[in-house]
Amino acid sequence: MFMGHYAPAVWDTQRGKGTVLVPLWVAFLAVQFMDIVFALLTMVGIEGDTRMIGGEPYFTIPYSHSLLTSLGWAAIGGLIFKAVRPKSGAKGFWVVFGLVFSHWVLDLVVHRPDLPLWPGSSIELGLSVWNWPYLAFALEMGLLLAAFLYWVRVTTGPRSSLIALSALFVFMGVLQFTFITAPGVQVQAGTFDPLAGPQGVVLGVLMLVTYALLAAAIAWIESRRPPKINPQT
Repeated sequence: MFMGHYAPAVWDTQRGKGTVLVPLWVAFLAVQFMDIVFALLTMVGIEGDTRMIGGEPYFTIPYSHSLLTSLGWAAIGGLIFKAVRPKSGAKGFWVVFGLVFSHWVLDLVVHRPDLPLWPGSSIELGLSVWNWPYLAFALEMGLLLAAFLYWVRVTTGPRSSLIALSALFVFMGVLQFTFITAPGVQVQAGTFDPLAGPQGVVLGVLMLVTYALLAAAIAWIESRRPPKINPQT
């Protein structure tokens, strides 16, 4: 999953009710924390190997995306947030923990079986919705649209903020189609080349820049859309 990961980011026990527990831009980084780890590991050559098995791409992601390490990354993410915002308490830790771990849960839906239970495990999971590229596109963008609509409902702001959010949604859709849907169509047609796209350091840098840009964009929009419910009401 790619853009669909951002759907859980709007969930927050305080969303729309005064001061949010987890700012949306922080949640944007949290839901992609595992892919940020993957990008860093790819840049140093530990992960990122992609090969074709049975006509389908297989991603080598044992340290960033195994079930066991995902729980570890979720705990690390929660601890980092709690250290930066100690007043968030245990609730802040668990919200960020859930956001980080949601990445693995959603990847389980779309990935082909390449998610090991732990590094080196012979059991690898994945429900393979990516084998239906257009269905996967509709699923991911539908989740994102529903999340954005919910966030708009519990916040308020000028029309310009809605225009900016709409533009961001379209941009995220373009990213989704370009980097996930189009390659998926190529896989189905038997023309996909796993070495045709960015590799290694270039791939890692592109991923990190993309996640930083999306977080910065939603931070700018979020600054113009305060919660509808005042803390005193």
